[in-house]
Amino acid sequence: MTKDRVTGLIALVLGCAVAAAAAVLPPSTMAGDIGPKAFPYISAGILILCGGGLFITGGKKSPVYYTKEQLGRLAMIFGVVLCYVIVMHYLGYRIATVAALYILCTMFSRGKDIHLWKRLAFSIILTAVLYFVFTKMFAIPLPGGQLL
Repeated sequence: MTKDRVTGLIALVLGCAVAAAAAVLPPSTMAGDIGPKAFPYISAGILILCGGGLFITGGKKSPVYYTKEQLGRLAMIFGVVLCYVIVMHYLGYRIATVAALYILCTMFSRGKDIHLWKRLAFSIILTAVLYFVFTKMFAIPLPGGQLL
């Protein structure tokens, strides 16, 4: 198996897990509302399609194993996302999202000459745009945090 096939298989399994989790969500009680299942099902479908395509078309161009550096970066991303979820509970969406985006931007820009202020500006602007979209356009409240 190649890296592409392993990654495709992981995406397939993750897509199936998301679909199974979405299946147990309660239906919407409002008329005309698509309900809470729509977006998880769309995400699951995208994961399954992309994972299946990657698994099918994954050639023999690279060995199956990931390097220690690649596994370390993947573990760091999962760690940042896990910390993001925990910190969001206590400090709220805005602070947790700015911090997580800044950390991820710093991780991905390693070795590149991207100034601190650009990473910070990107994190703040993206957080503000997403906050506006969810709270104002979709009327979905985002966590304010228990400590604030």
